Amino acid sequence: MIEHGGSETHSIAITVLTRDDAAACEQIARSLPAWFGIEEAFADIRAAVEMEQGFAARVDDEIVGFVTLAQEFPESMEFTWMAVSAGHHRQGIGRALVDAVLKEGESRGVKVLLVKTLAATHPSPEYVRTRAFYRAVGFVPVTVLPELWSPANPCLLMVRTITPGL
Repeated sequence: MIEHGGSETHSIAITVLTRDDAAACEQIARSLPAWFGIEEAFADIRAAVEMEQGFAARVDDEIVGFVTLAQEFPESMEFTWMAVSAGHHRQGIGRALVDAVLKEGESRGVKVLLVKTLAATHPSPEYVRTRAFYRAVGFVPVTVLPELWSPANPCLLMVRTITPGL
């Protein structure tokens, strides 16, 4: 368990995600309809928590955020899902999850992290915040993949290095 200093009233514990966390992670996503408003996404999130690696952020033993990860190649790791409950935004929880992924990636020799998010060509104000968060934690945009999800949901691929000097 990693303790990450939170606000004066709580600390954030980052733990390894387990299959038993799937329902709590799905509930977080369901509580964020502007980000995860598609029913298929909830099943995909549950499956990712049950089958992929990842981390959970806990405040007072309650899961308030999570990230799931895929690693197709030894040199790279991808965030497949990430969410923090609305009541816990802007409290360092997302950053603590990213820090845990960075530490894990470094221990595995991963060189780059990838994340796909909604491109700026979509008018979502929520995803303006999402892209700003990823930039704030070191991700940079690489390309827009307009057909990956659908023309109505253009995908932005962002990356950040883990290995110093890359």
